Amino acid sequence: MKKILFISFCLTFLLCNAQINTNKKKSELIIIGTVHFPIKQINSDTIYSVLENLKPDIILMESDMTNFNSDYTFKKTYNENEWNAVVKYRNTHKNTLFRPIEFEGRNNYRIQNGIQNPDIVLNEINVLDSLNILSEKHKKIWNRFIELSNSLNELDNNSLKELNSISTDNLVKERQFYQYQKLKEIVDENKEFAKLNTASKDSISLKELYKRYCYFEELRNRTVTANILKWKNKYPDKKIVVLIGFYHRYFLVNELKWDQEKYAFELKEYYN
Repeated sequence: MKKILFISFCLTFLLCNAQINTNKKKSELIIIGTVHFPIKQINSDTIYSVLENLKPDIILMESDMTNFNSDYTFKKTYNENEWNAVVKYRNTHKNTLFRPIEFEGRNNYRIQNGIQNPDIVLNEINVLDSLNILSEKHKKIWNRFIELSNSLNELDNNSLKELNSISTDNLVKERQFYQYQKLKEIVDENKEFAKLNTASKDSISLKELYKRYCYFEELRNRTVTANILKWKNKYPDKKIVVLIGFYHRYFLVNELKWDQEKYAFELKEYYN
């Protein structure tokens, strides 16, 4: 009888403990896509107001350690929307932590790999298109890329909420797919891009330049994702806000949604 009672007690304890863990509130992770410079409806005050409403414990910045001291105070800031907003927010919220999530040494990596000016490849595609050298397949790719880019440029009149909507995420996702995969088809399949990049001291072809550039941009997004999870793991119970250029948001949201259970957090929109 005592043995039965003991087993019953253990089962009750385990069930209660499981219920407590189930009911435990998950911490919040909020990815806010931003623009670095003021537009019609978005500026530093817009972002500051959002931060005031959310009152995060930690704000993760699109920056590497070059802008931080070893104690994570700011070494250097910029006259940009996010930086101006967090500097103002820091003045009245002394306990808020600020941490970098950018690919460390991003600019030096670009210089060392000769990819600081990828626009030269886009300019070359445009020239080939204007000279009617592109195939019909490649013309369709280029025209669709231009359409998507123009659609995103029209978002300058949108609100921060609209910038962080599913529709904008999907538009950016398609545009980036065209930039990093479909345009690469044009580059890989046209002999004109095998010539050396004469605008750079680096002896690499335009084809190699674009290959390295596309690789780095994915590496950069994955590094930012890993850094977010690193800070989430270090501060498991804290509300974290990520401020990132909105072109990166779709990638982060799509990757991080699979880690919610493992790291015990809930992805939320700032306006919900």
